[in-house]
Amino acid sequence: MAQQTQSTILVIEDDPTISAILRIFLEDSGCRIVVAEQGHEAVRLAREVHPDLITLDLALPDIDGTEVLRQINTDADLARVPVIVVTARRFEAKPEDNVTAVLHKPFDATELEDTVRRALGRPAEETRGS
Repeated sequence: MAQQTQSTILVIEDDPTISAILRIFLEDSGCRIVVAEQGHEAVRLAREVHPDLITLDLALPDIDGTEVLRQINTDADLARVPVIVVTARRFEAKPEDNVTAVLHKPFDATELEDTVRRALGRPAEETRGS
């Protein structure tokens, strides 16, 4: 099998339990994970690490996730990065939100894995944990 570059995912989540669950599932799929617990930190990290994918909680302690999304979408370098909103809130993405998918909490591992695989444009066998 050809060696593939490891994808970097920025997980923006302030709940340590949800963050740990996302980290475990996404690392098992072969991704490098960077975690931000606050919105301002998330935007700064996104600009530094240039992630291949962002998962975004909407309820953050400093600024709302929708504001983080707006800042991501207005940054020329970040606007192309797929964003998966992971939230317990009712949220329907509008076209201008540039959201790839919405996962509502609680989500299951298969739903997360399939959503991430599609967002990264990978075939199913490339993200399966062993």
